[in-house]
Amino acid sequence: MPAPDEPAHNESARERATAGGSQPDHLLAEAAASLQSDIDADVLAEAAEILTAERVTLRLADRLGAGSNVVTMTLRSGCRIEGTVERGGEDVVVLVDRDGAEHCIAIASVVTARGLRPALSSSEQGAQAGGDRRPRIASVTWGMFLRAQSGIDVRVVLIDGSELTGSPALVGADHVDILGDDGQVTTCALESISRAVRRGWIPDRH
Repeated sequence: MPAPDEPAHNESARERATAGGSQPDHLLAEAAASLQSDIDADVLAEAAEILTAERVTLRLADRLGAGSNVVTMTLRSGCRIEGTVERGGEDVVVLVDRDGAEHCIAIASVVTARGLRPALSSSEQGAQAGGDRRPRIASVTWGMFLRAQSGIDVRVVLIDGSELTGSPALVGADHVDILGDDGQVTTCALESISRAVRRGWIPDRH
C-alpha cells in the first residue's frame, strides 16, 4: 500500500528542496553584509585618517580667525585680554573688548586662549565661521591695522611689557615709527609687538 505514504514523501521532498534552495541565498546575503561592513570600516578608517591629517596642520591662527566668539587671552607680556574676535590673520588677530577698544594681538605672543571652538579641521573651521570651506585667515596684518586710521593714536605694548603711545608715522614691512606727543619718533620692530590698542582703551585688567 504505497499510495497513502506518497503525499507525505512528496511533502518532505518539497521541504528539502525549499530548504536547499534558500541556503545559497542566505550565504549570499551574509557575504554581501560582510562585504558592506568591510567597506564601511574602510571608509570610516580613511575618513578618520584624513581628519587626523587635517588636524595636524590646524594652526592657532585658523582657530582664532574662524569665529566671532568671545575669548580670553593671556599674553607673554603678562596681560589678559577678553573680547570678541573681529578679524583673524596669519600673524595677528583683532579683538574688540566691552569698551569698544580694538586690540590687534600678535598670535606669537599668545600664551593661552579660552573660549575657542572645539578643534576641527581647518576646512570645518571655515565652514562654521563663514559658511564656506575656507578658513578665514590673512584678512588682517600689522600694516593694515596700523595704517587703517591715520593720525589716530595707538598704544603699542611690547613683548617685555613696556609701552609706546603715539601715532603710527610710518609702517614698513617689519617695523613701525611711532610719533609721540613730544614730537619724537620711536622705531620698533613689528616682531617685538605683543599688541596694539586703538580707540578708547582702558587700563589692563590683570
